[in-house]
Amino acid sequence: MSSPPEPVDDVTARPMTQAEYPEWLASEKASYAGDIIRAGALDHEETVLKSDRDIAQLLPEGLATPDNTFLVPAAAGEPIGTGWLRHGHLPGVTYGYSLHVQERHRGKGYGRAAMPAGEGATLAAGDSTLMFTVWGGNEVAMNLYPSAGYRVVEEMRSLTLPRSAA
Repeated sequence: MSSPPEPVDDVTARPMTQAEYPEWLASEKASYAGDIIRAGALDHEETVLKSDRDIAQLLPEGLATPDNTFLVPAAAGEPIGTGWLRHGHLPGVTYGYSLHVQERHRGKGYGRAAMPAGEGATLAAGDSTLMFTVWGGNEVAMNLYPSAGYRVVEEMRSLTLPRSAA
């Protein structure tokens, strides 16, 4: 097994605490719903229901749900964001459900600098591949991942068609 990548730019990561989890969960649900709405997949009401349902299904035991890692990246000891990984998503694959950098810390390279922590957690869990989904409209992430060495595995396109009056 490879050794985990070293942290760069003084960005480290620690496990999320139980005290931090409720605020993260609310933010994660809102962010996921926002991704769905921005991509134009569902209307607001359907999106909120889907977000609540999907995350409850993925995290039935909350922070203690097995095979998940919740990280809090920090720069100079100050939390700058969060990350959520699910190990064994596919054989040998960790799925990165989210990497969020707080608004006031964006544009400083912290997202890229935090990625080795997720890569290290992936290796520590026994997986050899880390994959993310990047929703349409998230240009920052669409530029970040390829520049960090990630490759596009699959792309999908959609078109919302007008409903005809029956």
